[in-house]
Amino acid sequence: MEILWPAIGIGVIVGFIFFVLAQHWRKVLAQQAWTVRRLTERVRDLEEMADPEFRRRLGEAAPMPLEQVFTLTFRLTDHFWHDVMQTSEENMRFIREFGSFVGSVKLDRWRSHMVATVAEVQPDRKETGWQMRSLDFYPDPAKPGRGLTLWELDLRRSDFATERPPSLELVLRENSVDLLGHLVPSEIENDGANNGTNGANGNHGTNGNHFDGADANYEEVVFFRVPLDTNQLAEFRSHDPTNEAGNGAESMTDQATPNASWHAFYSGGSESLGIEWQLRLRDLTRKSQWDRWKILEPISMLGGRKS
Repeated sequence: MEILWPAIGIGVIVGFIFFVLAQHWRKVLAQQAWTVRRLTERVRDLEEMADPEFRRRLGEAAPMPLEQVFTLTFRLTDHFWHDVMQTSEENMRFIREFGSFVGSVKLDRWRSHMVATVAEVQPDRKETGWQMRSLDFYPDPAKPGRGLTLWELDLRRSDFATERPPSLELVLRENSVDLLGHLVPSEIENDGANNGTNGANGNHGTNGNHFDGADANYEEVVFFRVPLDTNQLAEFRSHDPTNEAGNGAESMTDQATPNASWHAFYSGGSESLGIEWQLRLRDLTRKSQWDRWKILEPISMLGGRKS
């Protein structure tokens, strides 16, 4: 009996130790199994992401990115109204009293569509200042000439209720913004829009004509066409006057790498027509490239360069 009880005690202690070790190893094996299962799931997820069909569905479900932001302003001088358009004083009073005037047009180009925000002064709200309008434009590849009217200005009173007076019209297309005139041929000089430069041309009656058969006597004149393609805009690239009193470093980097910059300034028009336009571009598709360039080429390095 003296040997039996110590043996039983030792057996109980050894059994308890084995029980504790078994519980510990069970937890370790369970954790390892969970880790292996998680790694297997991650590998499967990575394989699914490489699947073209999965990536296509993911792209369709993701929000459309904003690619470019354009800001257009234009000015019609006294020469345009009095010499080119030969507008009478009576019609000028009508335009000032009842016409709206555009301050700027902001175009947000998304992957699927464009959003135009027009800032203008309405004739009945001149005391309240600028009014904002937003319009969505979805280009149709099957109808490349189709456009969206952003602004329209009647040039005189309508003589009859069913008659559309001659007018100016700002039209947004897939790759351009056009200022059109729907005019009686005698109301514009022959050497005006037909011989204009820097975006003005003499295309008539082909694009954006919203007039019906009752207005067949009107002729469509394109006073200017501002392209929304960076390649076509290259000839209009110019120095942004706001940089003279603004960020000098930004101007320096623009001059150093004009193709890398994600913001640009363009200007054009026609002195013979009395039209000026300016376009600012923020190309977000190039922003990441521009940020990388600035990291590699800091401003301090640019300052030490000599041309």
